[in-house]
Amino acid sequence: MLRFTILIIAVVLAAHVPAHAEEEWHPAPDHLTIGYEDEGKVDASPKACEAFVRDAVEWPEDEISRTAKVVCAARKRHADAYAAMQKSYNALIKQIGEDNRINPGEAAKRLAAMVKACIDHKSNLTTGGHNIAIDIIPNDIAASCLQLGKSLLDAESDWFKVGYTDEHPAP
Repeated sequence: MLRFTILIIAVVLAAHVPAHAEEEWHPAPDHLTIGYEDEGKVDASPKACEAFVRDAVEWPEDEISRTAKVVCAARKRHADAYAAMQKSYNALIKQIGEDNRINPGEAAKRLAAMVKACIDHKSNLTTGGHNIAIDIIPNDIAASCLQLGKSLLDAESDWFKVGYTDEHPAP
């Protein structure tokens, strides 16, 4: 009798485990936060780029002017990739709406972790450079990982438009 009672309790408890057992449902945040240093604060203005270059090196004026443009280009790639990923994120969130069968809050958290892991991974595979490269390399790393996140979001958004077919499997 005791075994039967324990079995009944186990079955009842198992029946009440949510489908997504690892996390409870959370709505998607309005803005995707990745969690890397100076996220969303890239200053790609010519003044900021020139100030960085002047602080980093003591080169002739023509070289400072030229390299400030190179620094600004890297910062702009980073800022543009961040904005593009946020735009793709917002489009996907708008598209999926309030569907409680999926867990957009947890998905956002995992996407942010993936992009952050990409940045950490790539950062660990570089010496960081010297002179102006200490600013260019981290911006290009962030830009490439943010583009990866954007590509995933765009593929998911496309999938939600069409749905599953044999020709169009999940992203």
